[in-house]
Amino acid sequence: MSWNPDITAVTQLHEILQGTLSSDPTIRTAATNALSQAKTQADFANYLLYILVLDSSSGVTPQVKASAGLALKNSIYKDFSIGGNTYLLGNVCKGLSSDVALVRNITGTVISSIFASLGVSKWPSIIPELIGLVEGQAGATAEGAANTLTKICEDSGHILNAHVQGGVPLDFIVPKFIELTHSNSPKVRADILNSLNHLMLLKSQSFLVYLDDFLTRLFTLAVDPSAEVRRNVCASFTNVLETRPDKLVPYLNDVINYALHSITENANDEGVALEACEFLLSLSTSDIPDDMIRPHLANILPVLLAKLVYTEDEVAEIEAQDEEDANQEDKDEDIRPTAAKVKTTHTNKNTSNQQASANGENNDDAEDDDEDDDDDDDYNTEWTIRRCAGATLDVLTSVLPSEVLDIILPILRSNITSEQWPIREASILAFGAVAEGGSEYAEAQLPALIPYLVERLRDPSSSVRQITCWTLGRYAPWICSQASEGGSFSGYFDATFGVVLQCCLDVKKTVQQSSCSAVAHFIESIAPELIQPYSADLINTFERCFQTYKRINLIVLYDALQTLIDRIELTDEQISRILPILLSKWEVLSDDDKELWPLLECMSSVAVSLGHKFAPYALQVYERALRILSNCLEMEKMVSVTPGLVTPEKDFIITSVDLIDGLVQGLEEHSLGLINSCTTLQLMPLLLETFNDTIDDVRQSSFALLGDLAINTPSLLQPYLSDIFGSVAAEIIARSENNFPVVNNAVWATGEMSLRLNLGAYLDRLSPLLIDLLKAPAVNDTLLENTAITLGRFGVNHSEHLSSHLPEFITPWIQHVTYLEENEEKESAFSGMINIIKANPTALNNHETLIMFMNCVNSYAEPGPKLAGEIREVLLAYKELLGADVWSGIVSSVANSLELIHNFGL
Repeated sequence: MSWNPDITAVTQLHEILQGTLSSDPTIRTAATNALSQAKTQADFANYLLYILVLDSSSGVTPQVKASAGLALKNSIYKDFSIGGNTYLLGNVCKGLSSDVALVRNITGTVISSIFASLGVSKWPSIIPELIGLVEGQAGATAEGAANTLTKICEDSGHILNAHVQGGVPLDFIVPKFIELTHSNSPKVRADILNSLNHLMLLKSQSFLVYLDDFLTRLFTLAVDPSAEVRRNVCASFTNVLETRPDKLVPYLNDVINYALHSITENANDEGVALEACEFLLSLSTSDIPDDMIRPHLANILPVLLAKLVYTEDEVAEIEAQDEEDANQEDKDEDIRPTAAKVKTTHTNKNTSNQQASANGENNDDAEDDDEDDDDDDDYNTEWTIRRCAGATLDVLTSVLPSEVLDIILPILRSNITSEQWPIREASILAFGAVAEGGSEYAEAQLPALIPYLVERLRDPSSSVRQITCWTLGRYAPWICSQASEGGSFSGYFDATFGVVLQCCLDVKKTVQQSSCSAVAHFIESIAPELIQPYSADLINTFERCFQTYKRINLIVLYDALQTLIDRIELTDEQISRILPILLSKWEVLSDDDKELWPLLECMSSVAVSLGHKFAPYALQVYERALRILSNCLEMEKMVSVTPGLVTPEKDFIITSVDLIDGLVQGLEEHSLGLINSCTTLQLMPLLLETFNDTIDDVRQSSFALLGDLAINTPSLLQPYLSDIFGSVAAEIIARSENNFPVVNNAVWATGEMSLRLNLGAYLDRLSPLLIDLLKAPAVNDTLLENTAITLGRFGVNHSEHLSSHLPEFITPWIQHVTYLEENEEKESAFSGMINIIKANPTALNNHETLIMFMNCVNSYAEPGPKLAGEIREVLLAYKELLGADVWSGIVSSVANSLELIHNFGL
């Protein structure tokens, strides 16, 4: 296609793009609106491409070209005709020959975006063209093409791994890329190696067949003069370890030694050292047998300990900033991006398996998500070699605790009393890093270590005080267990906790933060009756903290207060001191201030814990939370039709919904009066909107609120049941591994509604969906257990409806209910199932199924009197129905049959 731009239009577009870069918000807004209008023009993409890669006029700056490129990239996602734009596809690679690095980089991003949209089938020429540029061009062009290939492999590697016209592109790409690592350009070598790293993670057979060739090439590149190449070599070894560890086993000794050499010999290039340390971290979590790692610990551990010590430059920077700063306001650039905590999914404890965590995974596999478990727990969240070394030490201690401690303890004993504070600090950090995995093996050291750490809370170095708080927090479970069990060192809790609490008022903000987090750990780890005597000291300290803490540390303080209120009951006097402080913070912050998020979370927990004591404050809190929710939803509607508006953060929706949920849980049935007292806004229409949100976390919180409304204010839901169950059904149908917690809350809420509302009109739609879900493969246990409970609960008020379906789901129902913790939910599900069986007793005529049911019943240790009577009635009915001989044979097949006969009077 031959196309030439109108130069007048090009000039106008120059001005618009320049305006979008203006520091003047008025000019920038006007330019953004003008750019949105220009998007409606048929040749808009061509003009942007022209400015990016072909425009040589003197007035166009690299920044304007880059702005054109970004606008082009953004327009590609919505342009379904782009595959037919021969001008665009034929000229875009010319930008890779620009003398300006920014233009080459943006061009590569545009090419990657186009490829993601079109794929190989609609743009088959691009990969060969880019490879040709790498092979046939020198300097900037080859480097630009190589970098573009990296972007494509990162963004669209899965496309390259798909069958196209009878072949897989990777079959050709992988060997060609290995060949390209011979390039004379170090940047090309590094980028192509980076591309191969992205492709390796696909675990494609197209790559794996060349893995031996790739390893051979890596061993050569391991001594490349380019640090960036060596960094990618280390990353490659990590990827091989995660993809095909067996391939690395023959070379493991050499690779470990290479990683250690890369860490120790690259002091001036932390990128290489960090990547090498990440290899060791991956090694510690890999499937490589422990026996193959154990011989290397003597070499690995001293290197890790050395990397925990701050560098000379870091020490100089810390000491230069080590003045008292508790009264200084936080700088905007120092404040971390925060995110609201996700509302946990409703779970039921399983007495056979470990309890599932909120994300649907078992807790034994779940990551510890405490923010304060970073190795040095400071304001800096950058991933550094120090953090990586600490994490590696932590994991290795969990895997090989006794071996690790045998090696490091002599080193730490020597270093922890060093006169040089960086060495003291690193040793204390190391003790904290090994706390989780090694406390059992280090128990003999703890009686001497803990008092020493308490002394270090008064260390002249704020960095030492800070890391000591963190380390004591890591040992809180051991210290608290001694107090709870009356152990030999039960007095350590009093001696330690009081001093840690004092550190909340330290003159350094980093120490305040670390100590406040440690206090929360102690509160979580100690029995409530043992922390109760400290409630006055805690409230006094928190009250003073609220007077002095700045924005960053207030977040940690909210969490500590929330933890305390969750664990113990405060007196009315203590509540009257704390709540006004929270409300004063609440009133100062605007509705769109992100600092509201942690405060909303804290208020939610406070509302739940205080219950009716929160009533005097409930109305103003509820009305504001509802207003924030309404404003966010309204703004989202406006964004979809008004260019230039900024989409509100979803966390405002999540935290406002969670706060309303906290009020409902706390006020219980009285929350209906609260909800009805707000005449300006209605909760239910807003809640229905959130059920359709595209973000899982929003829907997860919303369905949690729905369940609590069903428990406490069921009449509120009756007029909206059709819409509610439409959303529930859609959630079940569209389920995926990523949104199981959302589906789980929706299913749980449905079960709660079934106990209190007439769902007869909706069961024809809901029951088949839930039965299919109960029998579905690859669904986590928590969701299956809640599905079984909900189906059982349907039988409480709608047994006739479920009875005809009973043969379809009785077996998986039994499997998922048998070992659930005995509580009200299990009891109601069992009671409903008894009703369903009564309505269709022939469904259990299969003797094997009846035996399964009787084993399930017999596992119920303490059913309530009413349920026990219902179970007995059903079993006696089967005894009469089957006859004495058949019944005796069935009972004899039940595990612990004498117990069954005795418990239910059979």
